[in-house]
Amino acid sequence: MSSECIGILNDISPIFRPYIQNVYEELKLGLCKTKVDLEKVAGSDLTDSQLRLVLPYCSKKIKWEIIFDPTTPWFAPDFRFDDESFLSNVNEEFLEEKLPSLCSWNENDPKALSCVLSELVSLYKNHQIKKLNEDESSRAYFEYTALLGDALTTENDIEVWVGNHVVEFLIKLNVDTSRLPELYNDGIEENPGIDTALLLVRYPNSTNAELILSPLLTKSLGNITLPLMHQSGVLMDYVPMVTELLNKKIQDVLNNERLKRELLAQLIVKYEGAILEHDANNASFLFEMNDFHWILQIDIGVKFPEKPPVLMLRSVYHSTKGKPKFKILPSCPYSNFEGYIEQQVEIFKIECKGQTSNNQLVNLE
Repeated sequence: MSSECIGILNDISPIFRPYIQNVYEELKLGLCKTKVDLEKVAGSDLTDSQLRLVLPYCSKKIKWEIIFDPTTPWFAPDFRFDDESFLSNVNEEFLEEKLPSLCSWNENDPKALSCVLSELVSLYKNHQIKKLNEDESSRAYFEYTALLGDALTTENDIEVWVGNHVVEFLIKLNVDTSRLPELYNDGIEENPGIDTALLLVRYPNSTNAELILSPLLTKSLGNITLPLMHQSGVLMDYVPMVTELLNKKIQDVLNNERLKRELLAQLIVKYEGAILEHDANNASFLFEMNDFHWILQIDIGVKFPEKPPVLMLRSVYHSTKGKPKFKILPSCPYSNFEGYIEQQVEIFKIECKGQTSNNQLVNLE
């Protein structure tokens, strides 16, 4: 939580603070599932319970002001939108149908404001689609209707934003991440979910499509270069192409993880009595030959099997400049991994035997 948002939450009236705190800490909106941010309104006093909410939508940050009335704290708040045409002409019947959480405001529920915002964002999306439909001759309108007609993409999978000279589509791609390994990173609290893969396309310049992946999915798949989208290409062909590309990348990751597990399992079984420690990517083994002991460290990188494991031998007895003597082994073929290890162990044994006994630091006998 930023210091600015902490200050806003601390300054707002305690009677309204639970609503704002729930929005900031719990509510995630849009296909990106991004958190709502808070801003002060210039010239306003937070004790009057007026602030600005910054909400994610497409590639934009829409900003809506929210105003509570301290004299009637049991009433629902008022809103001021950054799009004057949004909800500019609605009647009571429309509000009761489309905004039930606002019309039946529950002042005892900390989630009340979050529920209202979710309904408002849904209406805002419908408002943008209506603006798109007003120009049925546009390329963006054709692309939107054609994409929905392929039965693979629904309205729930697309966010639409219509500006003066540009239309944006944010499209959720149907990728299967259910079998991906669990990964961790420092920004996991900001991660919108491992299953999030989005495509951002702008018209009229649709050739500059952007791929937006969640942090964990980015870590799993690495950098991905999108196929070129030609000016004459259509979304109903391009979206399945990108989806297939991602699913193939995911399957490659799964295949590589399987090969890793098989390789480590083979080594652990073969050298069961020598293993020191291991995890999903590394293993250490203690070997002894002719009264010399050394450690074999195996590091399997994320690009395995395209890039072979890094093998290192460390002497238990000998040191160089105060550090254990070690040797990085040349690259080895995956197909003859165990035979290669045995060959290199023999070489290292000879190198160790060539050391004088004065270099021995520890006697294990």
